Amino acid sequence: MAIFLTATLAMVPAIVFGALRSGVDSIFHARWQEAFARQFWAGDLYPRWLMDLNDGFGSPAFFLYPPLGHVVTALLHPLFPDPSMIALKLGLSAWLALLASGIACLFWLRRAFPEAPRAALAGAIVYLLAPYHLYIDVYQRGAFAEVWAFVWPPLTLMMLTAPDRLRGRTIAVTALTLAGLFTTHAPSILIAGPAYGLYALILDLKDRRPIRLTTLALSTLLGLLLAGGYLGTALTHSVYIDTAALFSGRNLASNWLLGGAAWPDPGIEFYVHVASALTFGPGLLIATVALARSRTAARIQAVVALAFLLPALVLMSVLSRPIWELHLPLDRVQFPWRFLLLATIGLSLAVTAAAAGARPRLSRVLPFAVIIVGLLVNIGFTLLPERLPASIDPESITRASPGDDSWDAPEYRPASPVEVQGLFAPGERVRLIEGEGKVVVRDWSPRRIRLAFDLKSEGVVAIRQFAYPGWRASAGGLVEGTKVLQIAAPAGRSEVELRLEPLLAERMGWWASLCGLLILAFIRIAPRLMAKRRL
Repeated sequence: MAIFLTATLAMVPAIVFGALRSGVDSIFHARWQEAFARQFWAGDLYPRWLMDLNDGFGSPAFFLYPPLGHVVTALLHPLFPDPSMIALKLGLSAWLALLASGIACLFWLRRAFPEAPRAALAGAIVYLLAPYHLYIDVYQRGAFAEVWAFVWPPLTLMMLTAPDRLRGRTIAVTALTLAGLFTTHAPSILIAGPAYGLYALILDLKDRRPIRLTTLALSTLLGLLLAGGYLGTALTHSVYIDTAALFSGRNLASNWLLGGAAWPDPGIEFYVHVASALTFGPGLLIATVALARSRTAARIQAVVALAFLLPALVLMSVLSRPIWELHLPLDRVQFPWRFLLLATIGLSLAVTAAAAGARPRLSRVLPFAVIIVGLLVNIGFTLLPERLPASIDPESITRASPGDDSWDAPEYRPASPVEVQGLFAPGERVRLIEGEGKVVVRDWSPRRIRLAFDLKSEGVVAIRQFAYPGWRASAGGLVEGTKVLQIAAPAGRSEVELRLEPLLAERMGWWASLCGLLILAFIRIAPRLMAKRRL
């Protein structure tokens, strides 16, 4: 109940006043969700190609962007079908994510500290109300996928906390939590993955058995298979988008280090510095105190907290510049401040380890004190300077005007507005650019377009969809080297169907997910069958 009330109080501005609309990324998530939900409920259960975005030319966003947070939010669409309610829908989804993350953290900490349930509750509330988690990700940035990403690490750590032997059930559930993070916010796996290994290693060294590391290794392989339906395109379609807009220039990781040169965005710099001080300062101090005063079990967890906090601080600071300048796969984290996810986990663990040894009277009031302090800290953030204005205009979600911010994020534009804005009249879906006759749209649905031609001579028809790899025509021939789909049509009456077919990587990804599900089923069913045979 305490977690529920805390999450609800924390999200009142987002739910009631639509404050989630003030986030930097909110407009893109709003536009994605509106298109995603409409296609989802029209039968496209995994809308990779959002056909109405980018002024109706389509967007490949979900060939690369993790879908799980938007799938959950799309389930709310029948309750809030009007685009003007998109901020409310995103706010409710973020509330669900915040609530789920607090409950997940409570489960983990209760398993790690079975004799200190109130300490576990205090640590879970810290995780829920941490400045990076609540204020920066929800209210300042509108980092919707990262808000949902906070749900998964505590669940994975919970499964790694207390296995006494190698169990199929533990491997299966751990794999599901890993697949959940892969399909929610893939960059976070680069942060959480090594932390999982470190956590397993420290606990295995304590027990002198490699049970957790073995569990993690097997679960990771299974988790990769389960997430294959997403990873198949996420790992291969980056060549079809503007990755320079994501990982170079302004977005170089080395531009966003604590203690370095001024950041390209002074607003986020200010908030991240404040959040870092409020996370690393108390976290390192509390973990050190817990290490010095706690009993053996809590002392081990305090060591883990320090093992999370210190690397996160180094990788966020100018001390790590040589690492970032090597351009390792770590670059896919994009912004070093995302290591505040790891620091937040370390802070909640440190608070729990220290509180586990507190006197009974103090332990009873500690969760309530944490709630009050956490809410006051986040309210204090709203009083700081550089607060961003509201950015979600409901009309801008569906309005499409080339050249303005109603288009998709720059990296998901297969062509610029300038290159295509003159090809069609506003709202026009097809145009005969060569020849004479008439073209009629019979069907216009995700990844499938059907046209009827009545031409006096051979002609060329332009279609208001970007020429993305995978488009195939049932008749005629697609014109190559164009920014938008163009098809050569024969004279007379004919029909043609265009489909955005799955490429090999997409098909292989689905096969990988199917294999993962079969392995998951075998892990769960095989022990029961063996037990029946023994009987």
